Amino acid sequence: MDLTDRQLELKLCETYFSIIKKTKTFNISLEELCSESKVSYDNAIKIIPANFIENYFFLKILISKIDNEVIHELKTEIIDDEVSTVYDKILEGMTLRFEKFIVYKIAIQTLSQGLDKKINIFFKLLNENFSFMTNLLKLVEKQNQNCVLQNVKSFALNLVFIKVLEKFLQTQDQDIDSIIGLIDKYLTEVQDLGFLFGFLKKES
Repeated sequence: MDLTDRQLELKLCETYFSIIKKTKTFNISLEELCSESKVSYDNAIKIIPANFIENYFFLKILISKIDNEVIHELKTEIIDDEVSTVYDKILEGMTLRFEKFIVYKIAIQTLSQGLDKKINIFFKLLNENFSFMTNLLKLVEKQNQNCVLQNVKSFALNLVFIKVLEKFLQTQDQDIDSIIGLIDKYLTEVQDLGFLFGFLKKES
């Protein structure tokens, strides 16, 4: 059965990060990628840009895939949850995201070696992250928010994510509990600063 372009992208993406994890290098040729993934070169060049390394093509695909999975899983978890607070649900959503990031941690660390590359990684993640946080807020908040307030909240959650990501990339630690602790810590700090206008207030 022939694969769709999206399926081919995902297959090449998984292979790309698998190679990085094994070799700890991101200078992978399209020929090598095709050989490892068993995707024909002719099919690959139709959907993969020539500068796929420089523009972090596969990183964006990976993040999009992870974010869609997280939103779907969280939606399933909270559909009948009338007990957890908005704060709890946001904490759970961000935790699920980092749980999936852990699988690719070595590869992301390899991609972000060097200050200039790390800044590029952060900006790529930040762009995707804003979309994720907006979708997360829409999912966990019961009432509709005006666009300006929602953007403020998404921006604040972006700050939390980037601060946790920075710590995440500095260690080899695979322990999700330490990540949860950091997310909780920074969410509380944001709340205390008033950036979210109390929407993350922990309910007793």
